[in-house]
Amino acid sequence: MCNGKVIFVSQREAETIHPEPGVAMISITDPGKPLAELGSWELIYRDSFFDGGYSEDAIHIHKDEFRMRYCSYIDSEQAEKLKNFISQLISSGVNKIYVHCYFGRSRSGAVAKYLVDQFGFESNKPIESPNMTVYKLLCNPVRFEPLIQQYEQAAKAPKEEKQPTISQKFVDLLMVALGLKK
Repeated sequence: MCNGKVIFVSQREAETIHPEPGVAMISITDPGKPLAELGSWELIYRDSFFDGGYSEDAIHIHKDEFRMRYCSYIDSEQAEKLKNFISQLISSGVNKIYVHCYFGRSRSGAVAKYLVDQFGFESNKPIESPNMTVYKLLCNPVRFEPLIQQYEQAAKAPKEEKQPTISQKFVDLLMVALGLKK
């Protein structure tokens, strides 16, 4: 286990921190918003996704439209890139990592929780409300992919025409006879 320190802060606080040699900054901003003004960090990772979550239930509800509806939330590819960046930092001996999101609580809290749980980092403050979707995807970036892909593949599959049952045919004939259907 690493004896590192993770400092998670708001974007406003992060913009006042001066870059330090051998120290990393992970910057998470909202889509469509300007990048944080952070200076020239030697080790910096930037990404943009909303502070929102989803679960298997959301995937079941939205089916093959899930990616479109949640396109601005963290996805497996973003989680994999962030996880790899963190792994490279740890492998190279970096033991101090700053993380920021807009308010410095949820998305950055999820990254801090990941560093604490997976690498034994110490946090600068209690992690009270981490974004659990971000955290779960850092732990397992492809966590939701099989289910998402199942719905996407089902939507692309040729549709089988269902043959009407005898009772459906009878109801149709009855409705035609009564003049309710043509």
